[in-house]
Amino acid sequence: MGKILLIRLIPFLLLLLVTACDYRHEELRFHMLNHEDIDAVALQEIFSQQAGITVTLANSQPGQSSLNALQSGDIDLALINRTRPFSAGIRAIMPVYKSVLHLLVSDELVGQADSRSLAGRRIYIVNNSLAGRRLVEVLAERQNLSPGDYELLDEHQPGSTDLIIYLGPIDPGNPFWKESGYRLVNAAEDPEGDTLLTRTGLSFLVPGMDLMEIPARTYPIAGNEEDILTLSVDTLLVTRKDVSVELIYLLTKTMFEHKPRFMAIAPSLFSAINTNFDHMDLNFPLHPGARRYLERNEPSFLERYAETINMLVYVVFLLITGFLTVARWNAHRKKDRIDTFYTRAFAIRKQVQTGNCRELKKQLFELEDEAFASLINEKLAANESFRIFTDLLARIHSEIDRTGDI
Repeated sequence: MGKILLIRLIPFLLLLLVTACDYRHEELRFHMLNHEDIDAVALQEIFSQQAGITVTLANSQPGQSSLNALQSGDIDLALINRTRPFSAGIRAIMPVYKSVLHLLVSDELVGQADSRSLAGRRIYIVNNSLAGRRLVEVLAERQNLSPGDYELLDEHQPGSTDLIIYLGPIDPGNPFWKESGYRLVNAAEDPEGDTLLTRTGLSFLVPGMDLMEIPARTYPIAGNEEDILTLSVDTLLVTRKDVSVELIYLLTKTMFEHKPRFMAIAPSLFSAINTNFDHMDLNFPLHPGARRYLERNEPSFLERYAETINMLVYVVFLLITGFLTVARWNAHRKKDRIDTFYTRAFAIRKQVQTGNCRELKKQLFELEDEAFASLINEKLAANESFRIFTDLLARIHSEIDRTGDI
């Protein structure tokens, strides 16, 4: 009785084990940079009410980038600009906003012929942006400078910083990066005032970046009295590939379907949310959860290939019908052939009372040999008809033997 009970409990125990192994904590840790200032409580309420998941704001370790924190498992979500090269295990969810390059030049350099030259300059890149560093490298290359010809600062040093580079969303209400004694300048011009890069050339030198303008008087900052020619890059919401497909599906669904609520919290951070983005143009593969949501209205496999499947079914049906027809014809042909052996056997039987028994035996053996030869050559089928034929031959043999004894 105990063994039977244990056997019945095994499936239940296995189910509990599988369920326990498949459990996923419904919490996503979200890391943001300084310029991504947001009301954490309001953000959490949207995801909690609309998706039933908890999104908490997390910090990376000092000196640790968002990408490294994501790869190490310290966080689950991060915002990374599209200039970042592909990294194994990272998956994109969606573009969230455009990061725009803001270039501030010290008032002391404004008006000088080489104000945009990097030679001898002390440069501070806000948040140590990878895209900002890459842009400095491109500018230095075009000005025939080596890394030792300029200095990158870890923090802003008032009075000695020559250039400030900030890459983030256009947010007139929160220009935390501005400093007194600096003015905005065109970031896409060289020291002689010519256009620094063409749109096509830029895509090769700094993949993901594009030319754009900051409209005049967007910021109450000197230099923005007129349009500012600058650069922009998409900022992506990314995660790890091992994060639950269901959680990322719910996250994606919530962000797309409740965009107005996110916009109310931080318009500059969620303005670019749109389902029409080209996921093939991203530098990270799309997470399966995000893909599932974006393709939710796509036709299923059966719907997409319905006509092809119908044709294949029709062809298979024709082949099966043809095969059955040939099989029936072949069976009928073999049946007609066994009938001829029946006819010849009955002809011999009719001669038993009047014919030469020795001669009849000889004919019967020849008929029997011919029938088995046809069976071996598959001209006859070893079915019930052939068994009846062999029984008939045996009966005729017996009748001939009895007649000969008489």
